[in-house]
Amino acid sequence: MNEFISNSGTLINPDSVYDQERFINILQIILQKKTQKELSEQTGLNNATISRMLNGARSGRPYKSTIDKIAKAIDDPELIQELYDATGYSSKKIRERKKIIADNGFSLDLSTVQVHEKFFSTLMRGLSMMTSLHKVEWTIKSGTPRSYDYLIELKEGNIDYWYIRYVDRITSDEERKKALTAIYGEFAKLKLGGKIKVSCATPSYEDYDYFVTIPPYQLNTNASIIYFDSELERFADETFLETALPLKENIPVKDFCNLTESLIL
Repeated sequence: MNEFISNSGTLINPDSVYDQERFINILQIILQKKTQKELSEQTGLNNATISRMLNGARSGRPYKSTIDKIAKAIDDPELIQELYDATGYSSKKIRERKKIIADNGFSLDLSTVQVHEKFFSTLMRGLSMMTSLHKVEWTIKSGTPRSYDYLIELKEGNIDYWYIRYVDRITSDEERKKALTAIYGEFAKLKLGGKIKVSCATPSYEDYDYFVTIPPYQLNTNASIIYFDSELERFADETFLETALPLKENIPVKDFCNLTESLIL
């Protein structure tokens, strides 16, 4: 295995071309001439996504499709150019990003591979903390560091099984819906018994904001969407969805982010 993959700290992040502070400043300039609601209506982005970008709650670089939508709501050509440069999508920044990747000897999808590895290590760390703090035993019934779905069996906890599906960044609502439908379908085929939780985890706040709008009403289980902050390497947000299981029976959420205490109390 390449030494950079085994020691990710030696890698220059290709998305270092993204200047978050500069991007936020551009959003603030845009909102001097229109309300956030107007910006939402003009771009098709929901208020939650705009708010997260504006307050810096999400550290990851926005999709180019998101930036394209924002650009259409701007009348100033110079500000549009500034927008693409700040987010790493100008011609200059694209060349710079490609050079960073080439200098490190990796393919263009390196950042995706690295984020996936961070997700798995964070998941294992959280599960280990849960065991040591709350005496809950857990076993991985299926899943490896390279896979995207994991089935965790728990003993002496609030649930018997936790099915987790990690999803790489997706660039369109149509593909997001297809992915989520497939995930719930694959989970249903497992035909697990007992108390179960199914979670879809994503490193993209755009995907997170979309996923929480599609509840799997037909599933008789707890279901949640988890946002994974790859920069801070932690589960930063979790939203439960409505399912066939009465809402009052859902496991109270304060996140796997806090050592998964909500999962086992």
